[in-house]
Amino acid sequence: MRVLIVIIGVVFFYSCNTDKKDSLASKSFVQAKEIQLANPKIEVDHVIIDGSSLMTASLRLDNADIFYTVDGSEPTQESKQYKETIVVSTPEKYTFRAFHEDFKPSETETVIFYKKGIDVDRLSIISTLNEQYPGQGTRTLVNHKKGSLNFRDGQWIGVTEPFIAEIDFKKNIVLESLDIGYLVNTDAWIFPIEDITIKISTDGGGFESLSVDISDNKITQGSISLENIHIPVLKELNKIRIEISNTSSIPEWHQGRDNPAWLFMDEWIFNTKNN
Repeated sequence: MRVLIVIIGVVFFYSCNTDKKDSLASKSFVQAKEIQLANPKIEVDHVIIDGSSLMTASLRLDNADIFYTVDGSEPTQESKQYKETIVVSTPEKYTFRAFHEDFKPSETETVIFYKKGIDVDRLSIISTLNEQYPGQGTRTLVNHKKGSLNFRDGQWIGVTEPFIAEIDFKKNIVLESLDIGYLVNTDAWIFPIEDITIKISTDGGGFESLSVDISDNKITQGSISLENIHIPVLKELNKIRIEISNTSSIPEWHQGRDNPAWLFMDEWIFNTKNN
């Protein structure tokens, strides 16, 4: 009888230990599934395409897979899987996301590629540049280079007042569209464009105003992104005047509320059939 009791005790002891280990393993697995993967690291030669550009995606974690789309949709594990360097030769919007069986999927990383616009020789900035963020002067907006999320990288013009510039193309061209790049970083008081006025001239004299639709951007605290406004023009012209207004009053939810916001712009891309 005593031997039987000892045997039962031993079995109970090991059973409890096994259950405890299984419970801990299950708990650890559940906790792991609640941890979100870091975003994949995307490296690009250049996002303004004049020929082609190389792009790589990586994540330093064994058995992690990266998937991507080129139509603006959010990647799933049914999307195209990243396996090697991507050669980009046409304007596209690439969206990447990392997946792992033991973790929550990462947030998405997006890279937008633009077709190189025509060269601009004569750009005159009519408004006064801010001494703190002058970029590279007039060439900042037409040097075929996009700025990064670092607003101090030298590729941005930063202003707190309306910005006005004129571009003289020397001869008449048919301008199909215009892309204006800007930065959003609400923690640094950098907000979206509030309004754009475009005026065109075919003889270098009088100007005709074009209407521009600015979508209502819903910006929240902590927003940081590279943005672009695409403006159809489809007009013959030889000179264009662009007037851009910054956010005139920072929203109530922000610590800088009621103050004028910073506006940071990088590349202006002028698109014709010939570029």
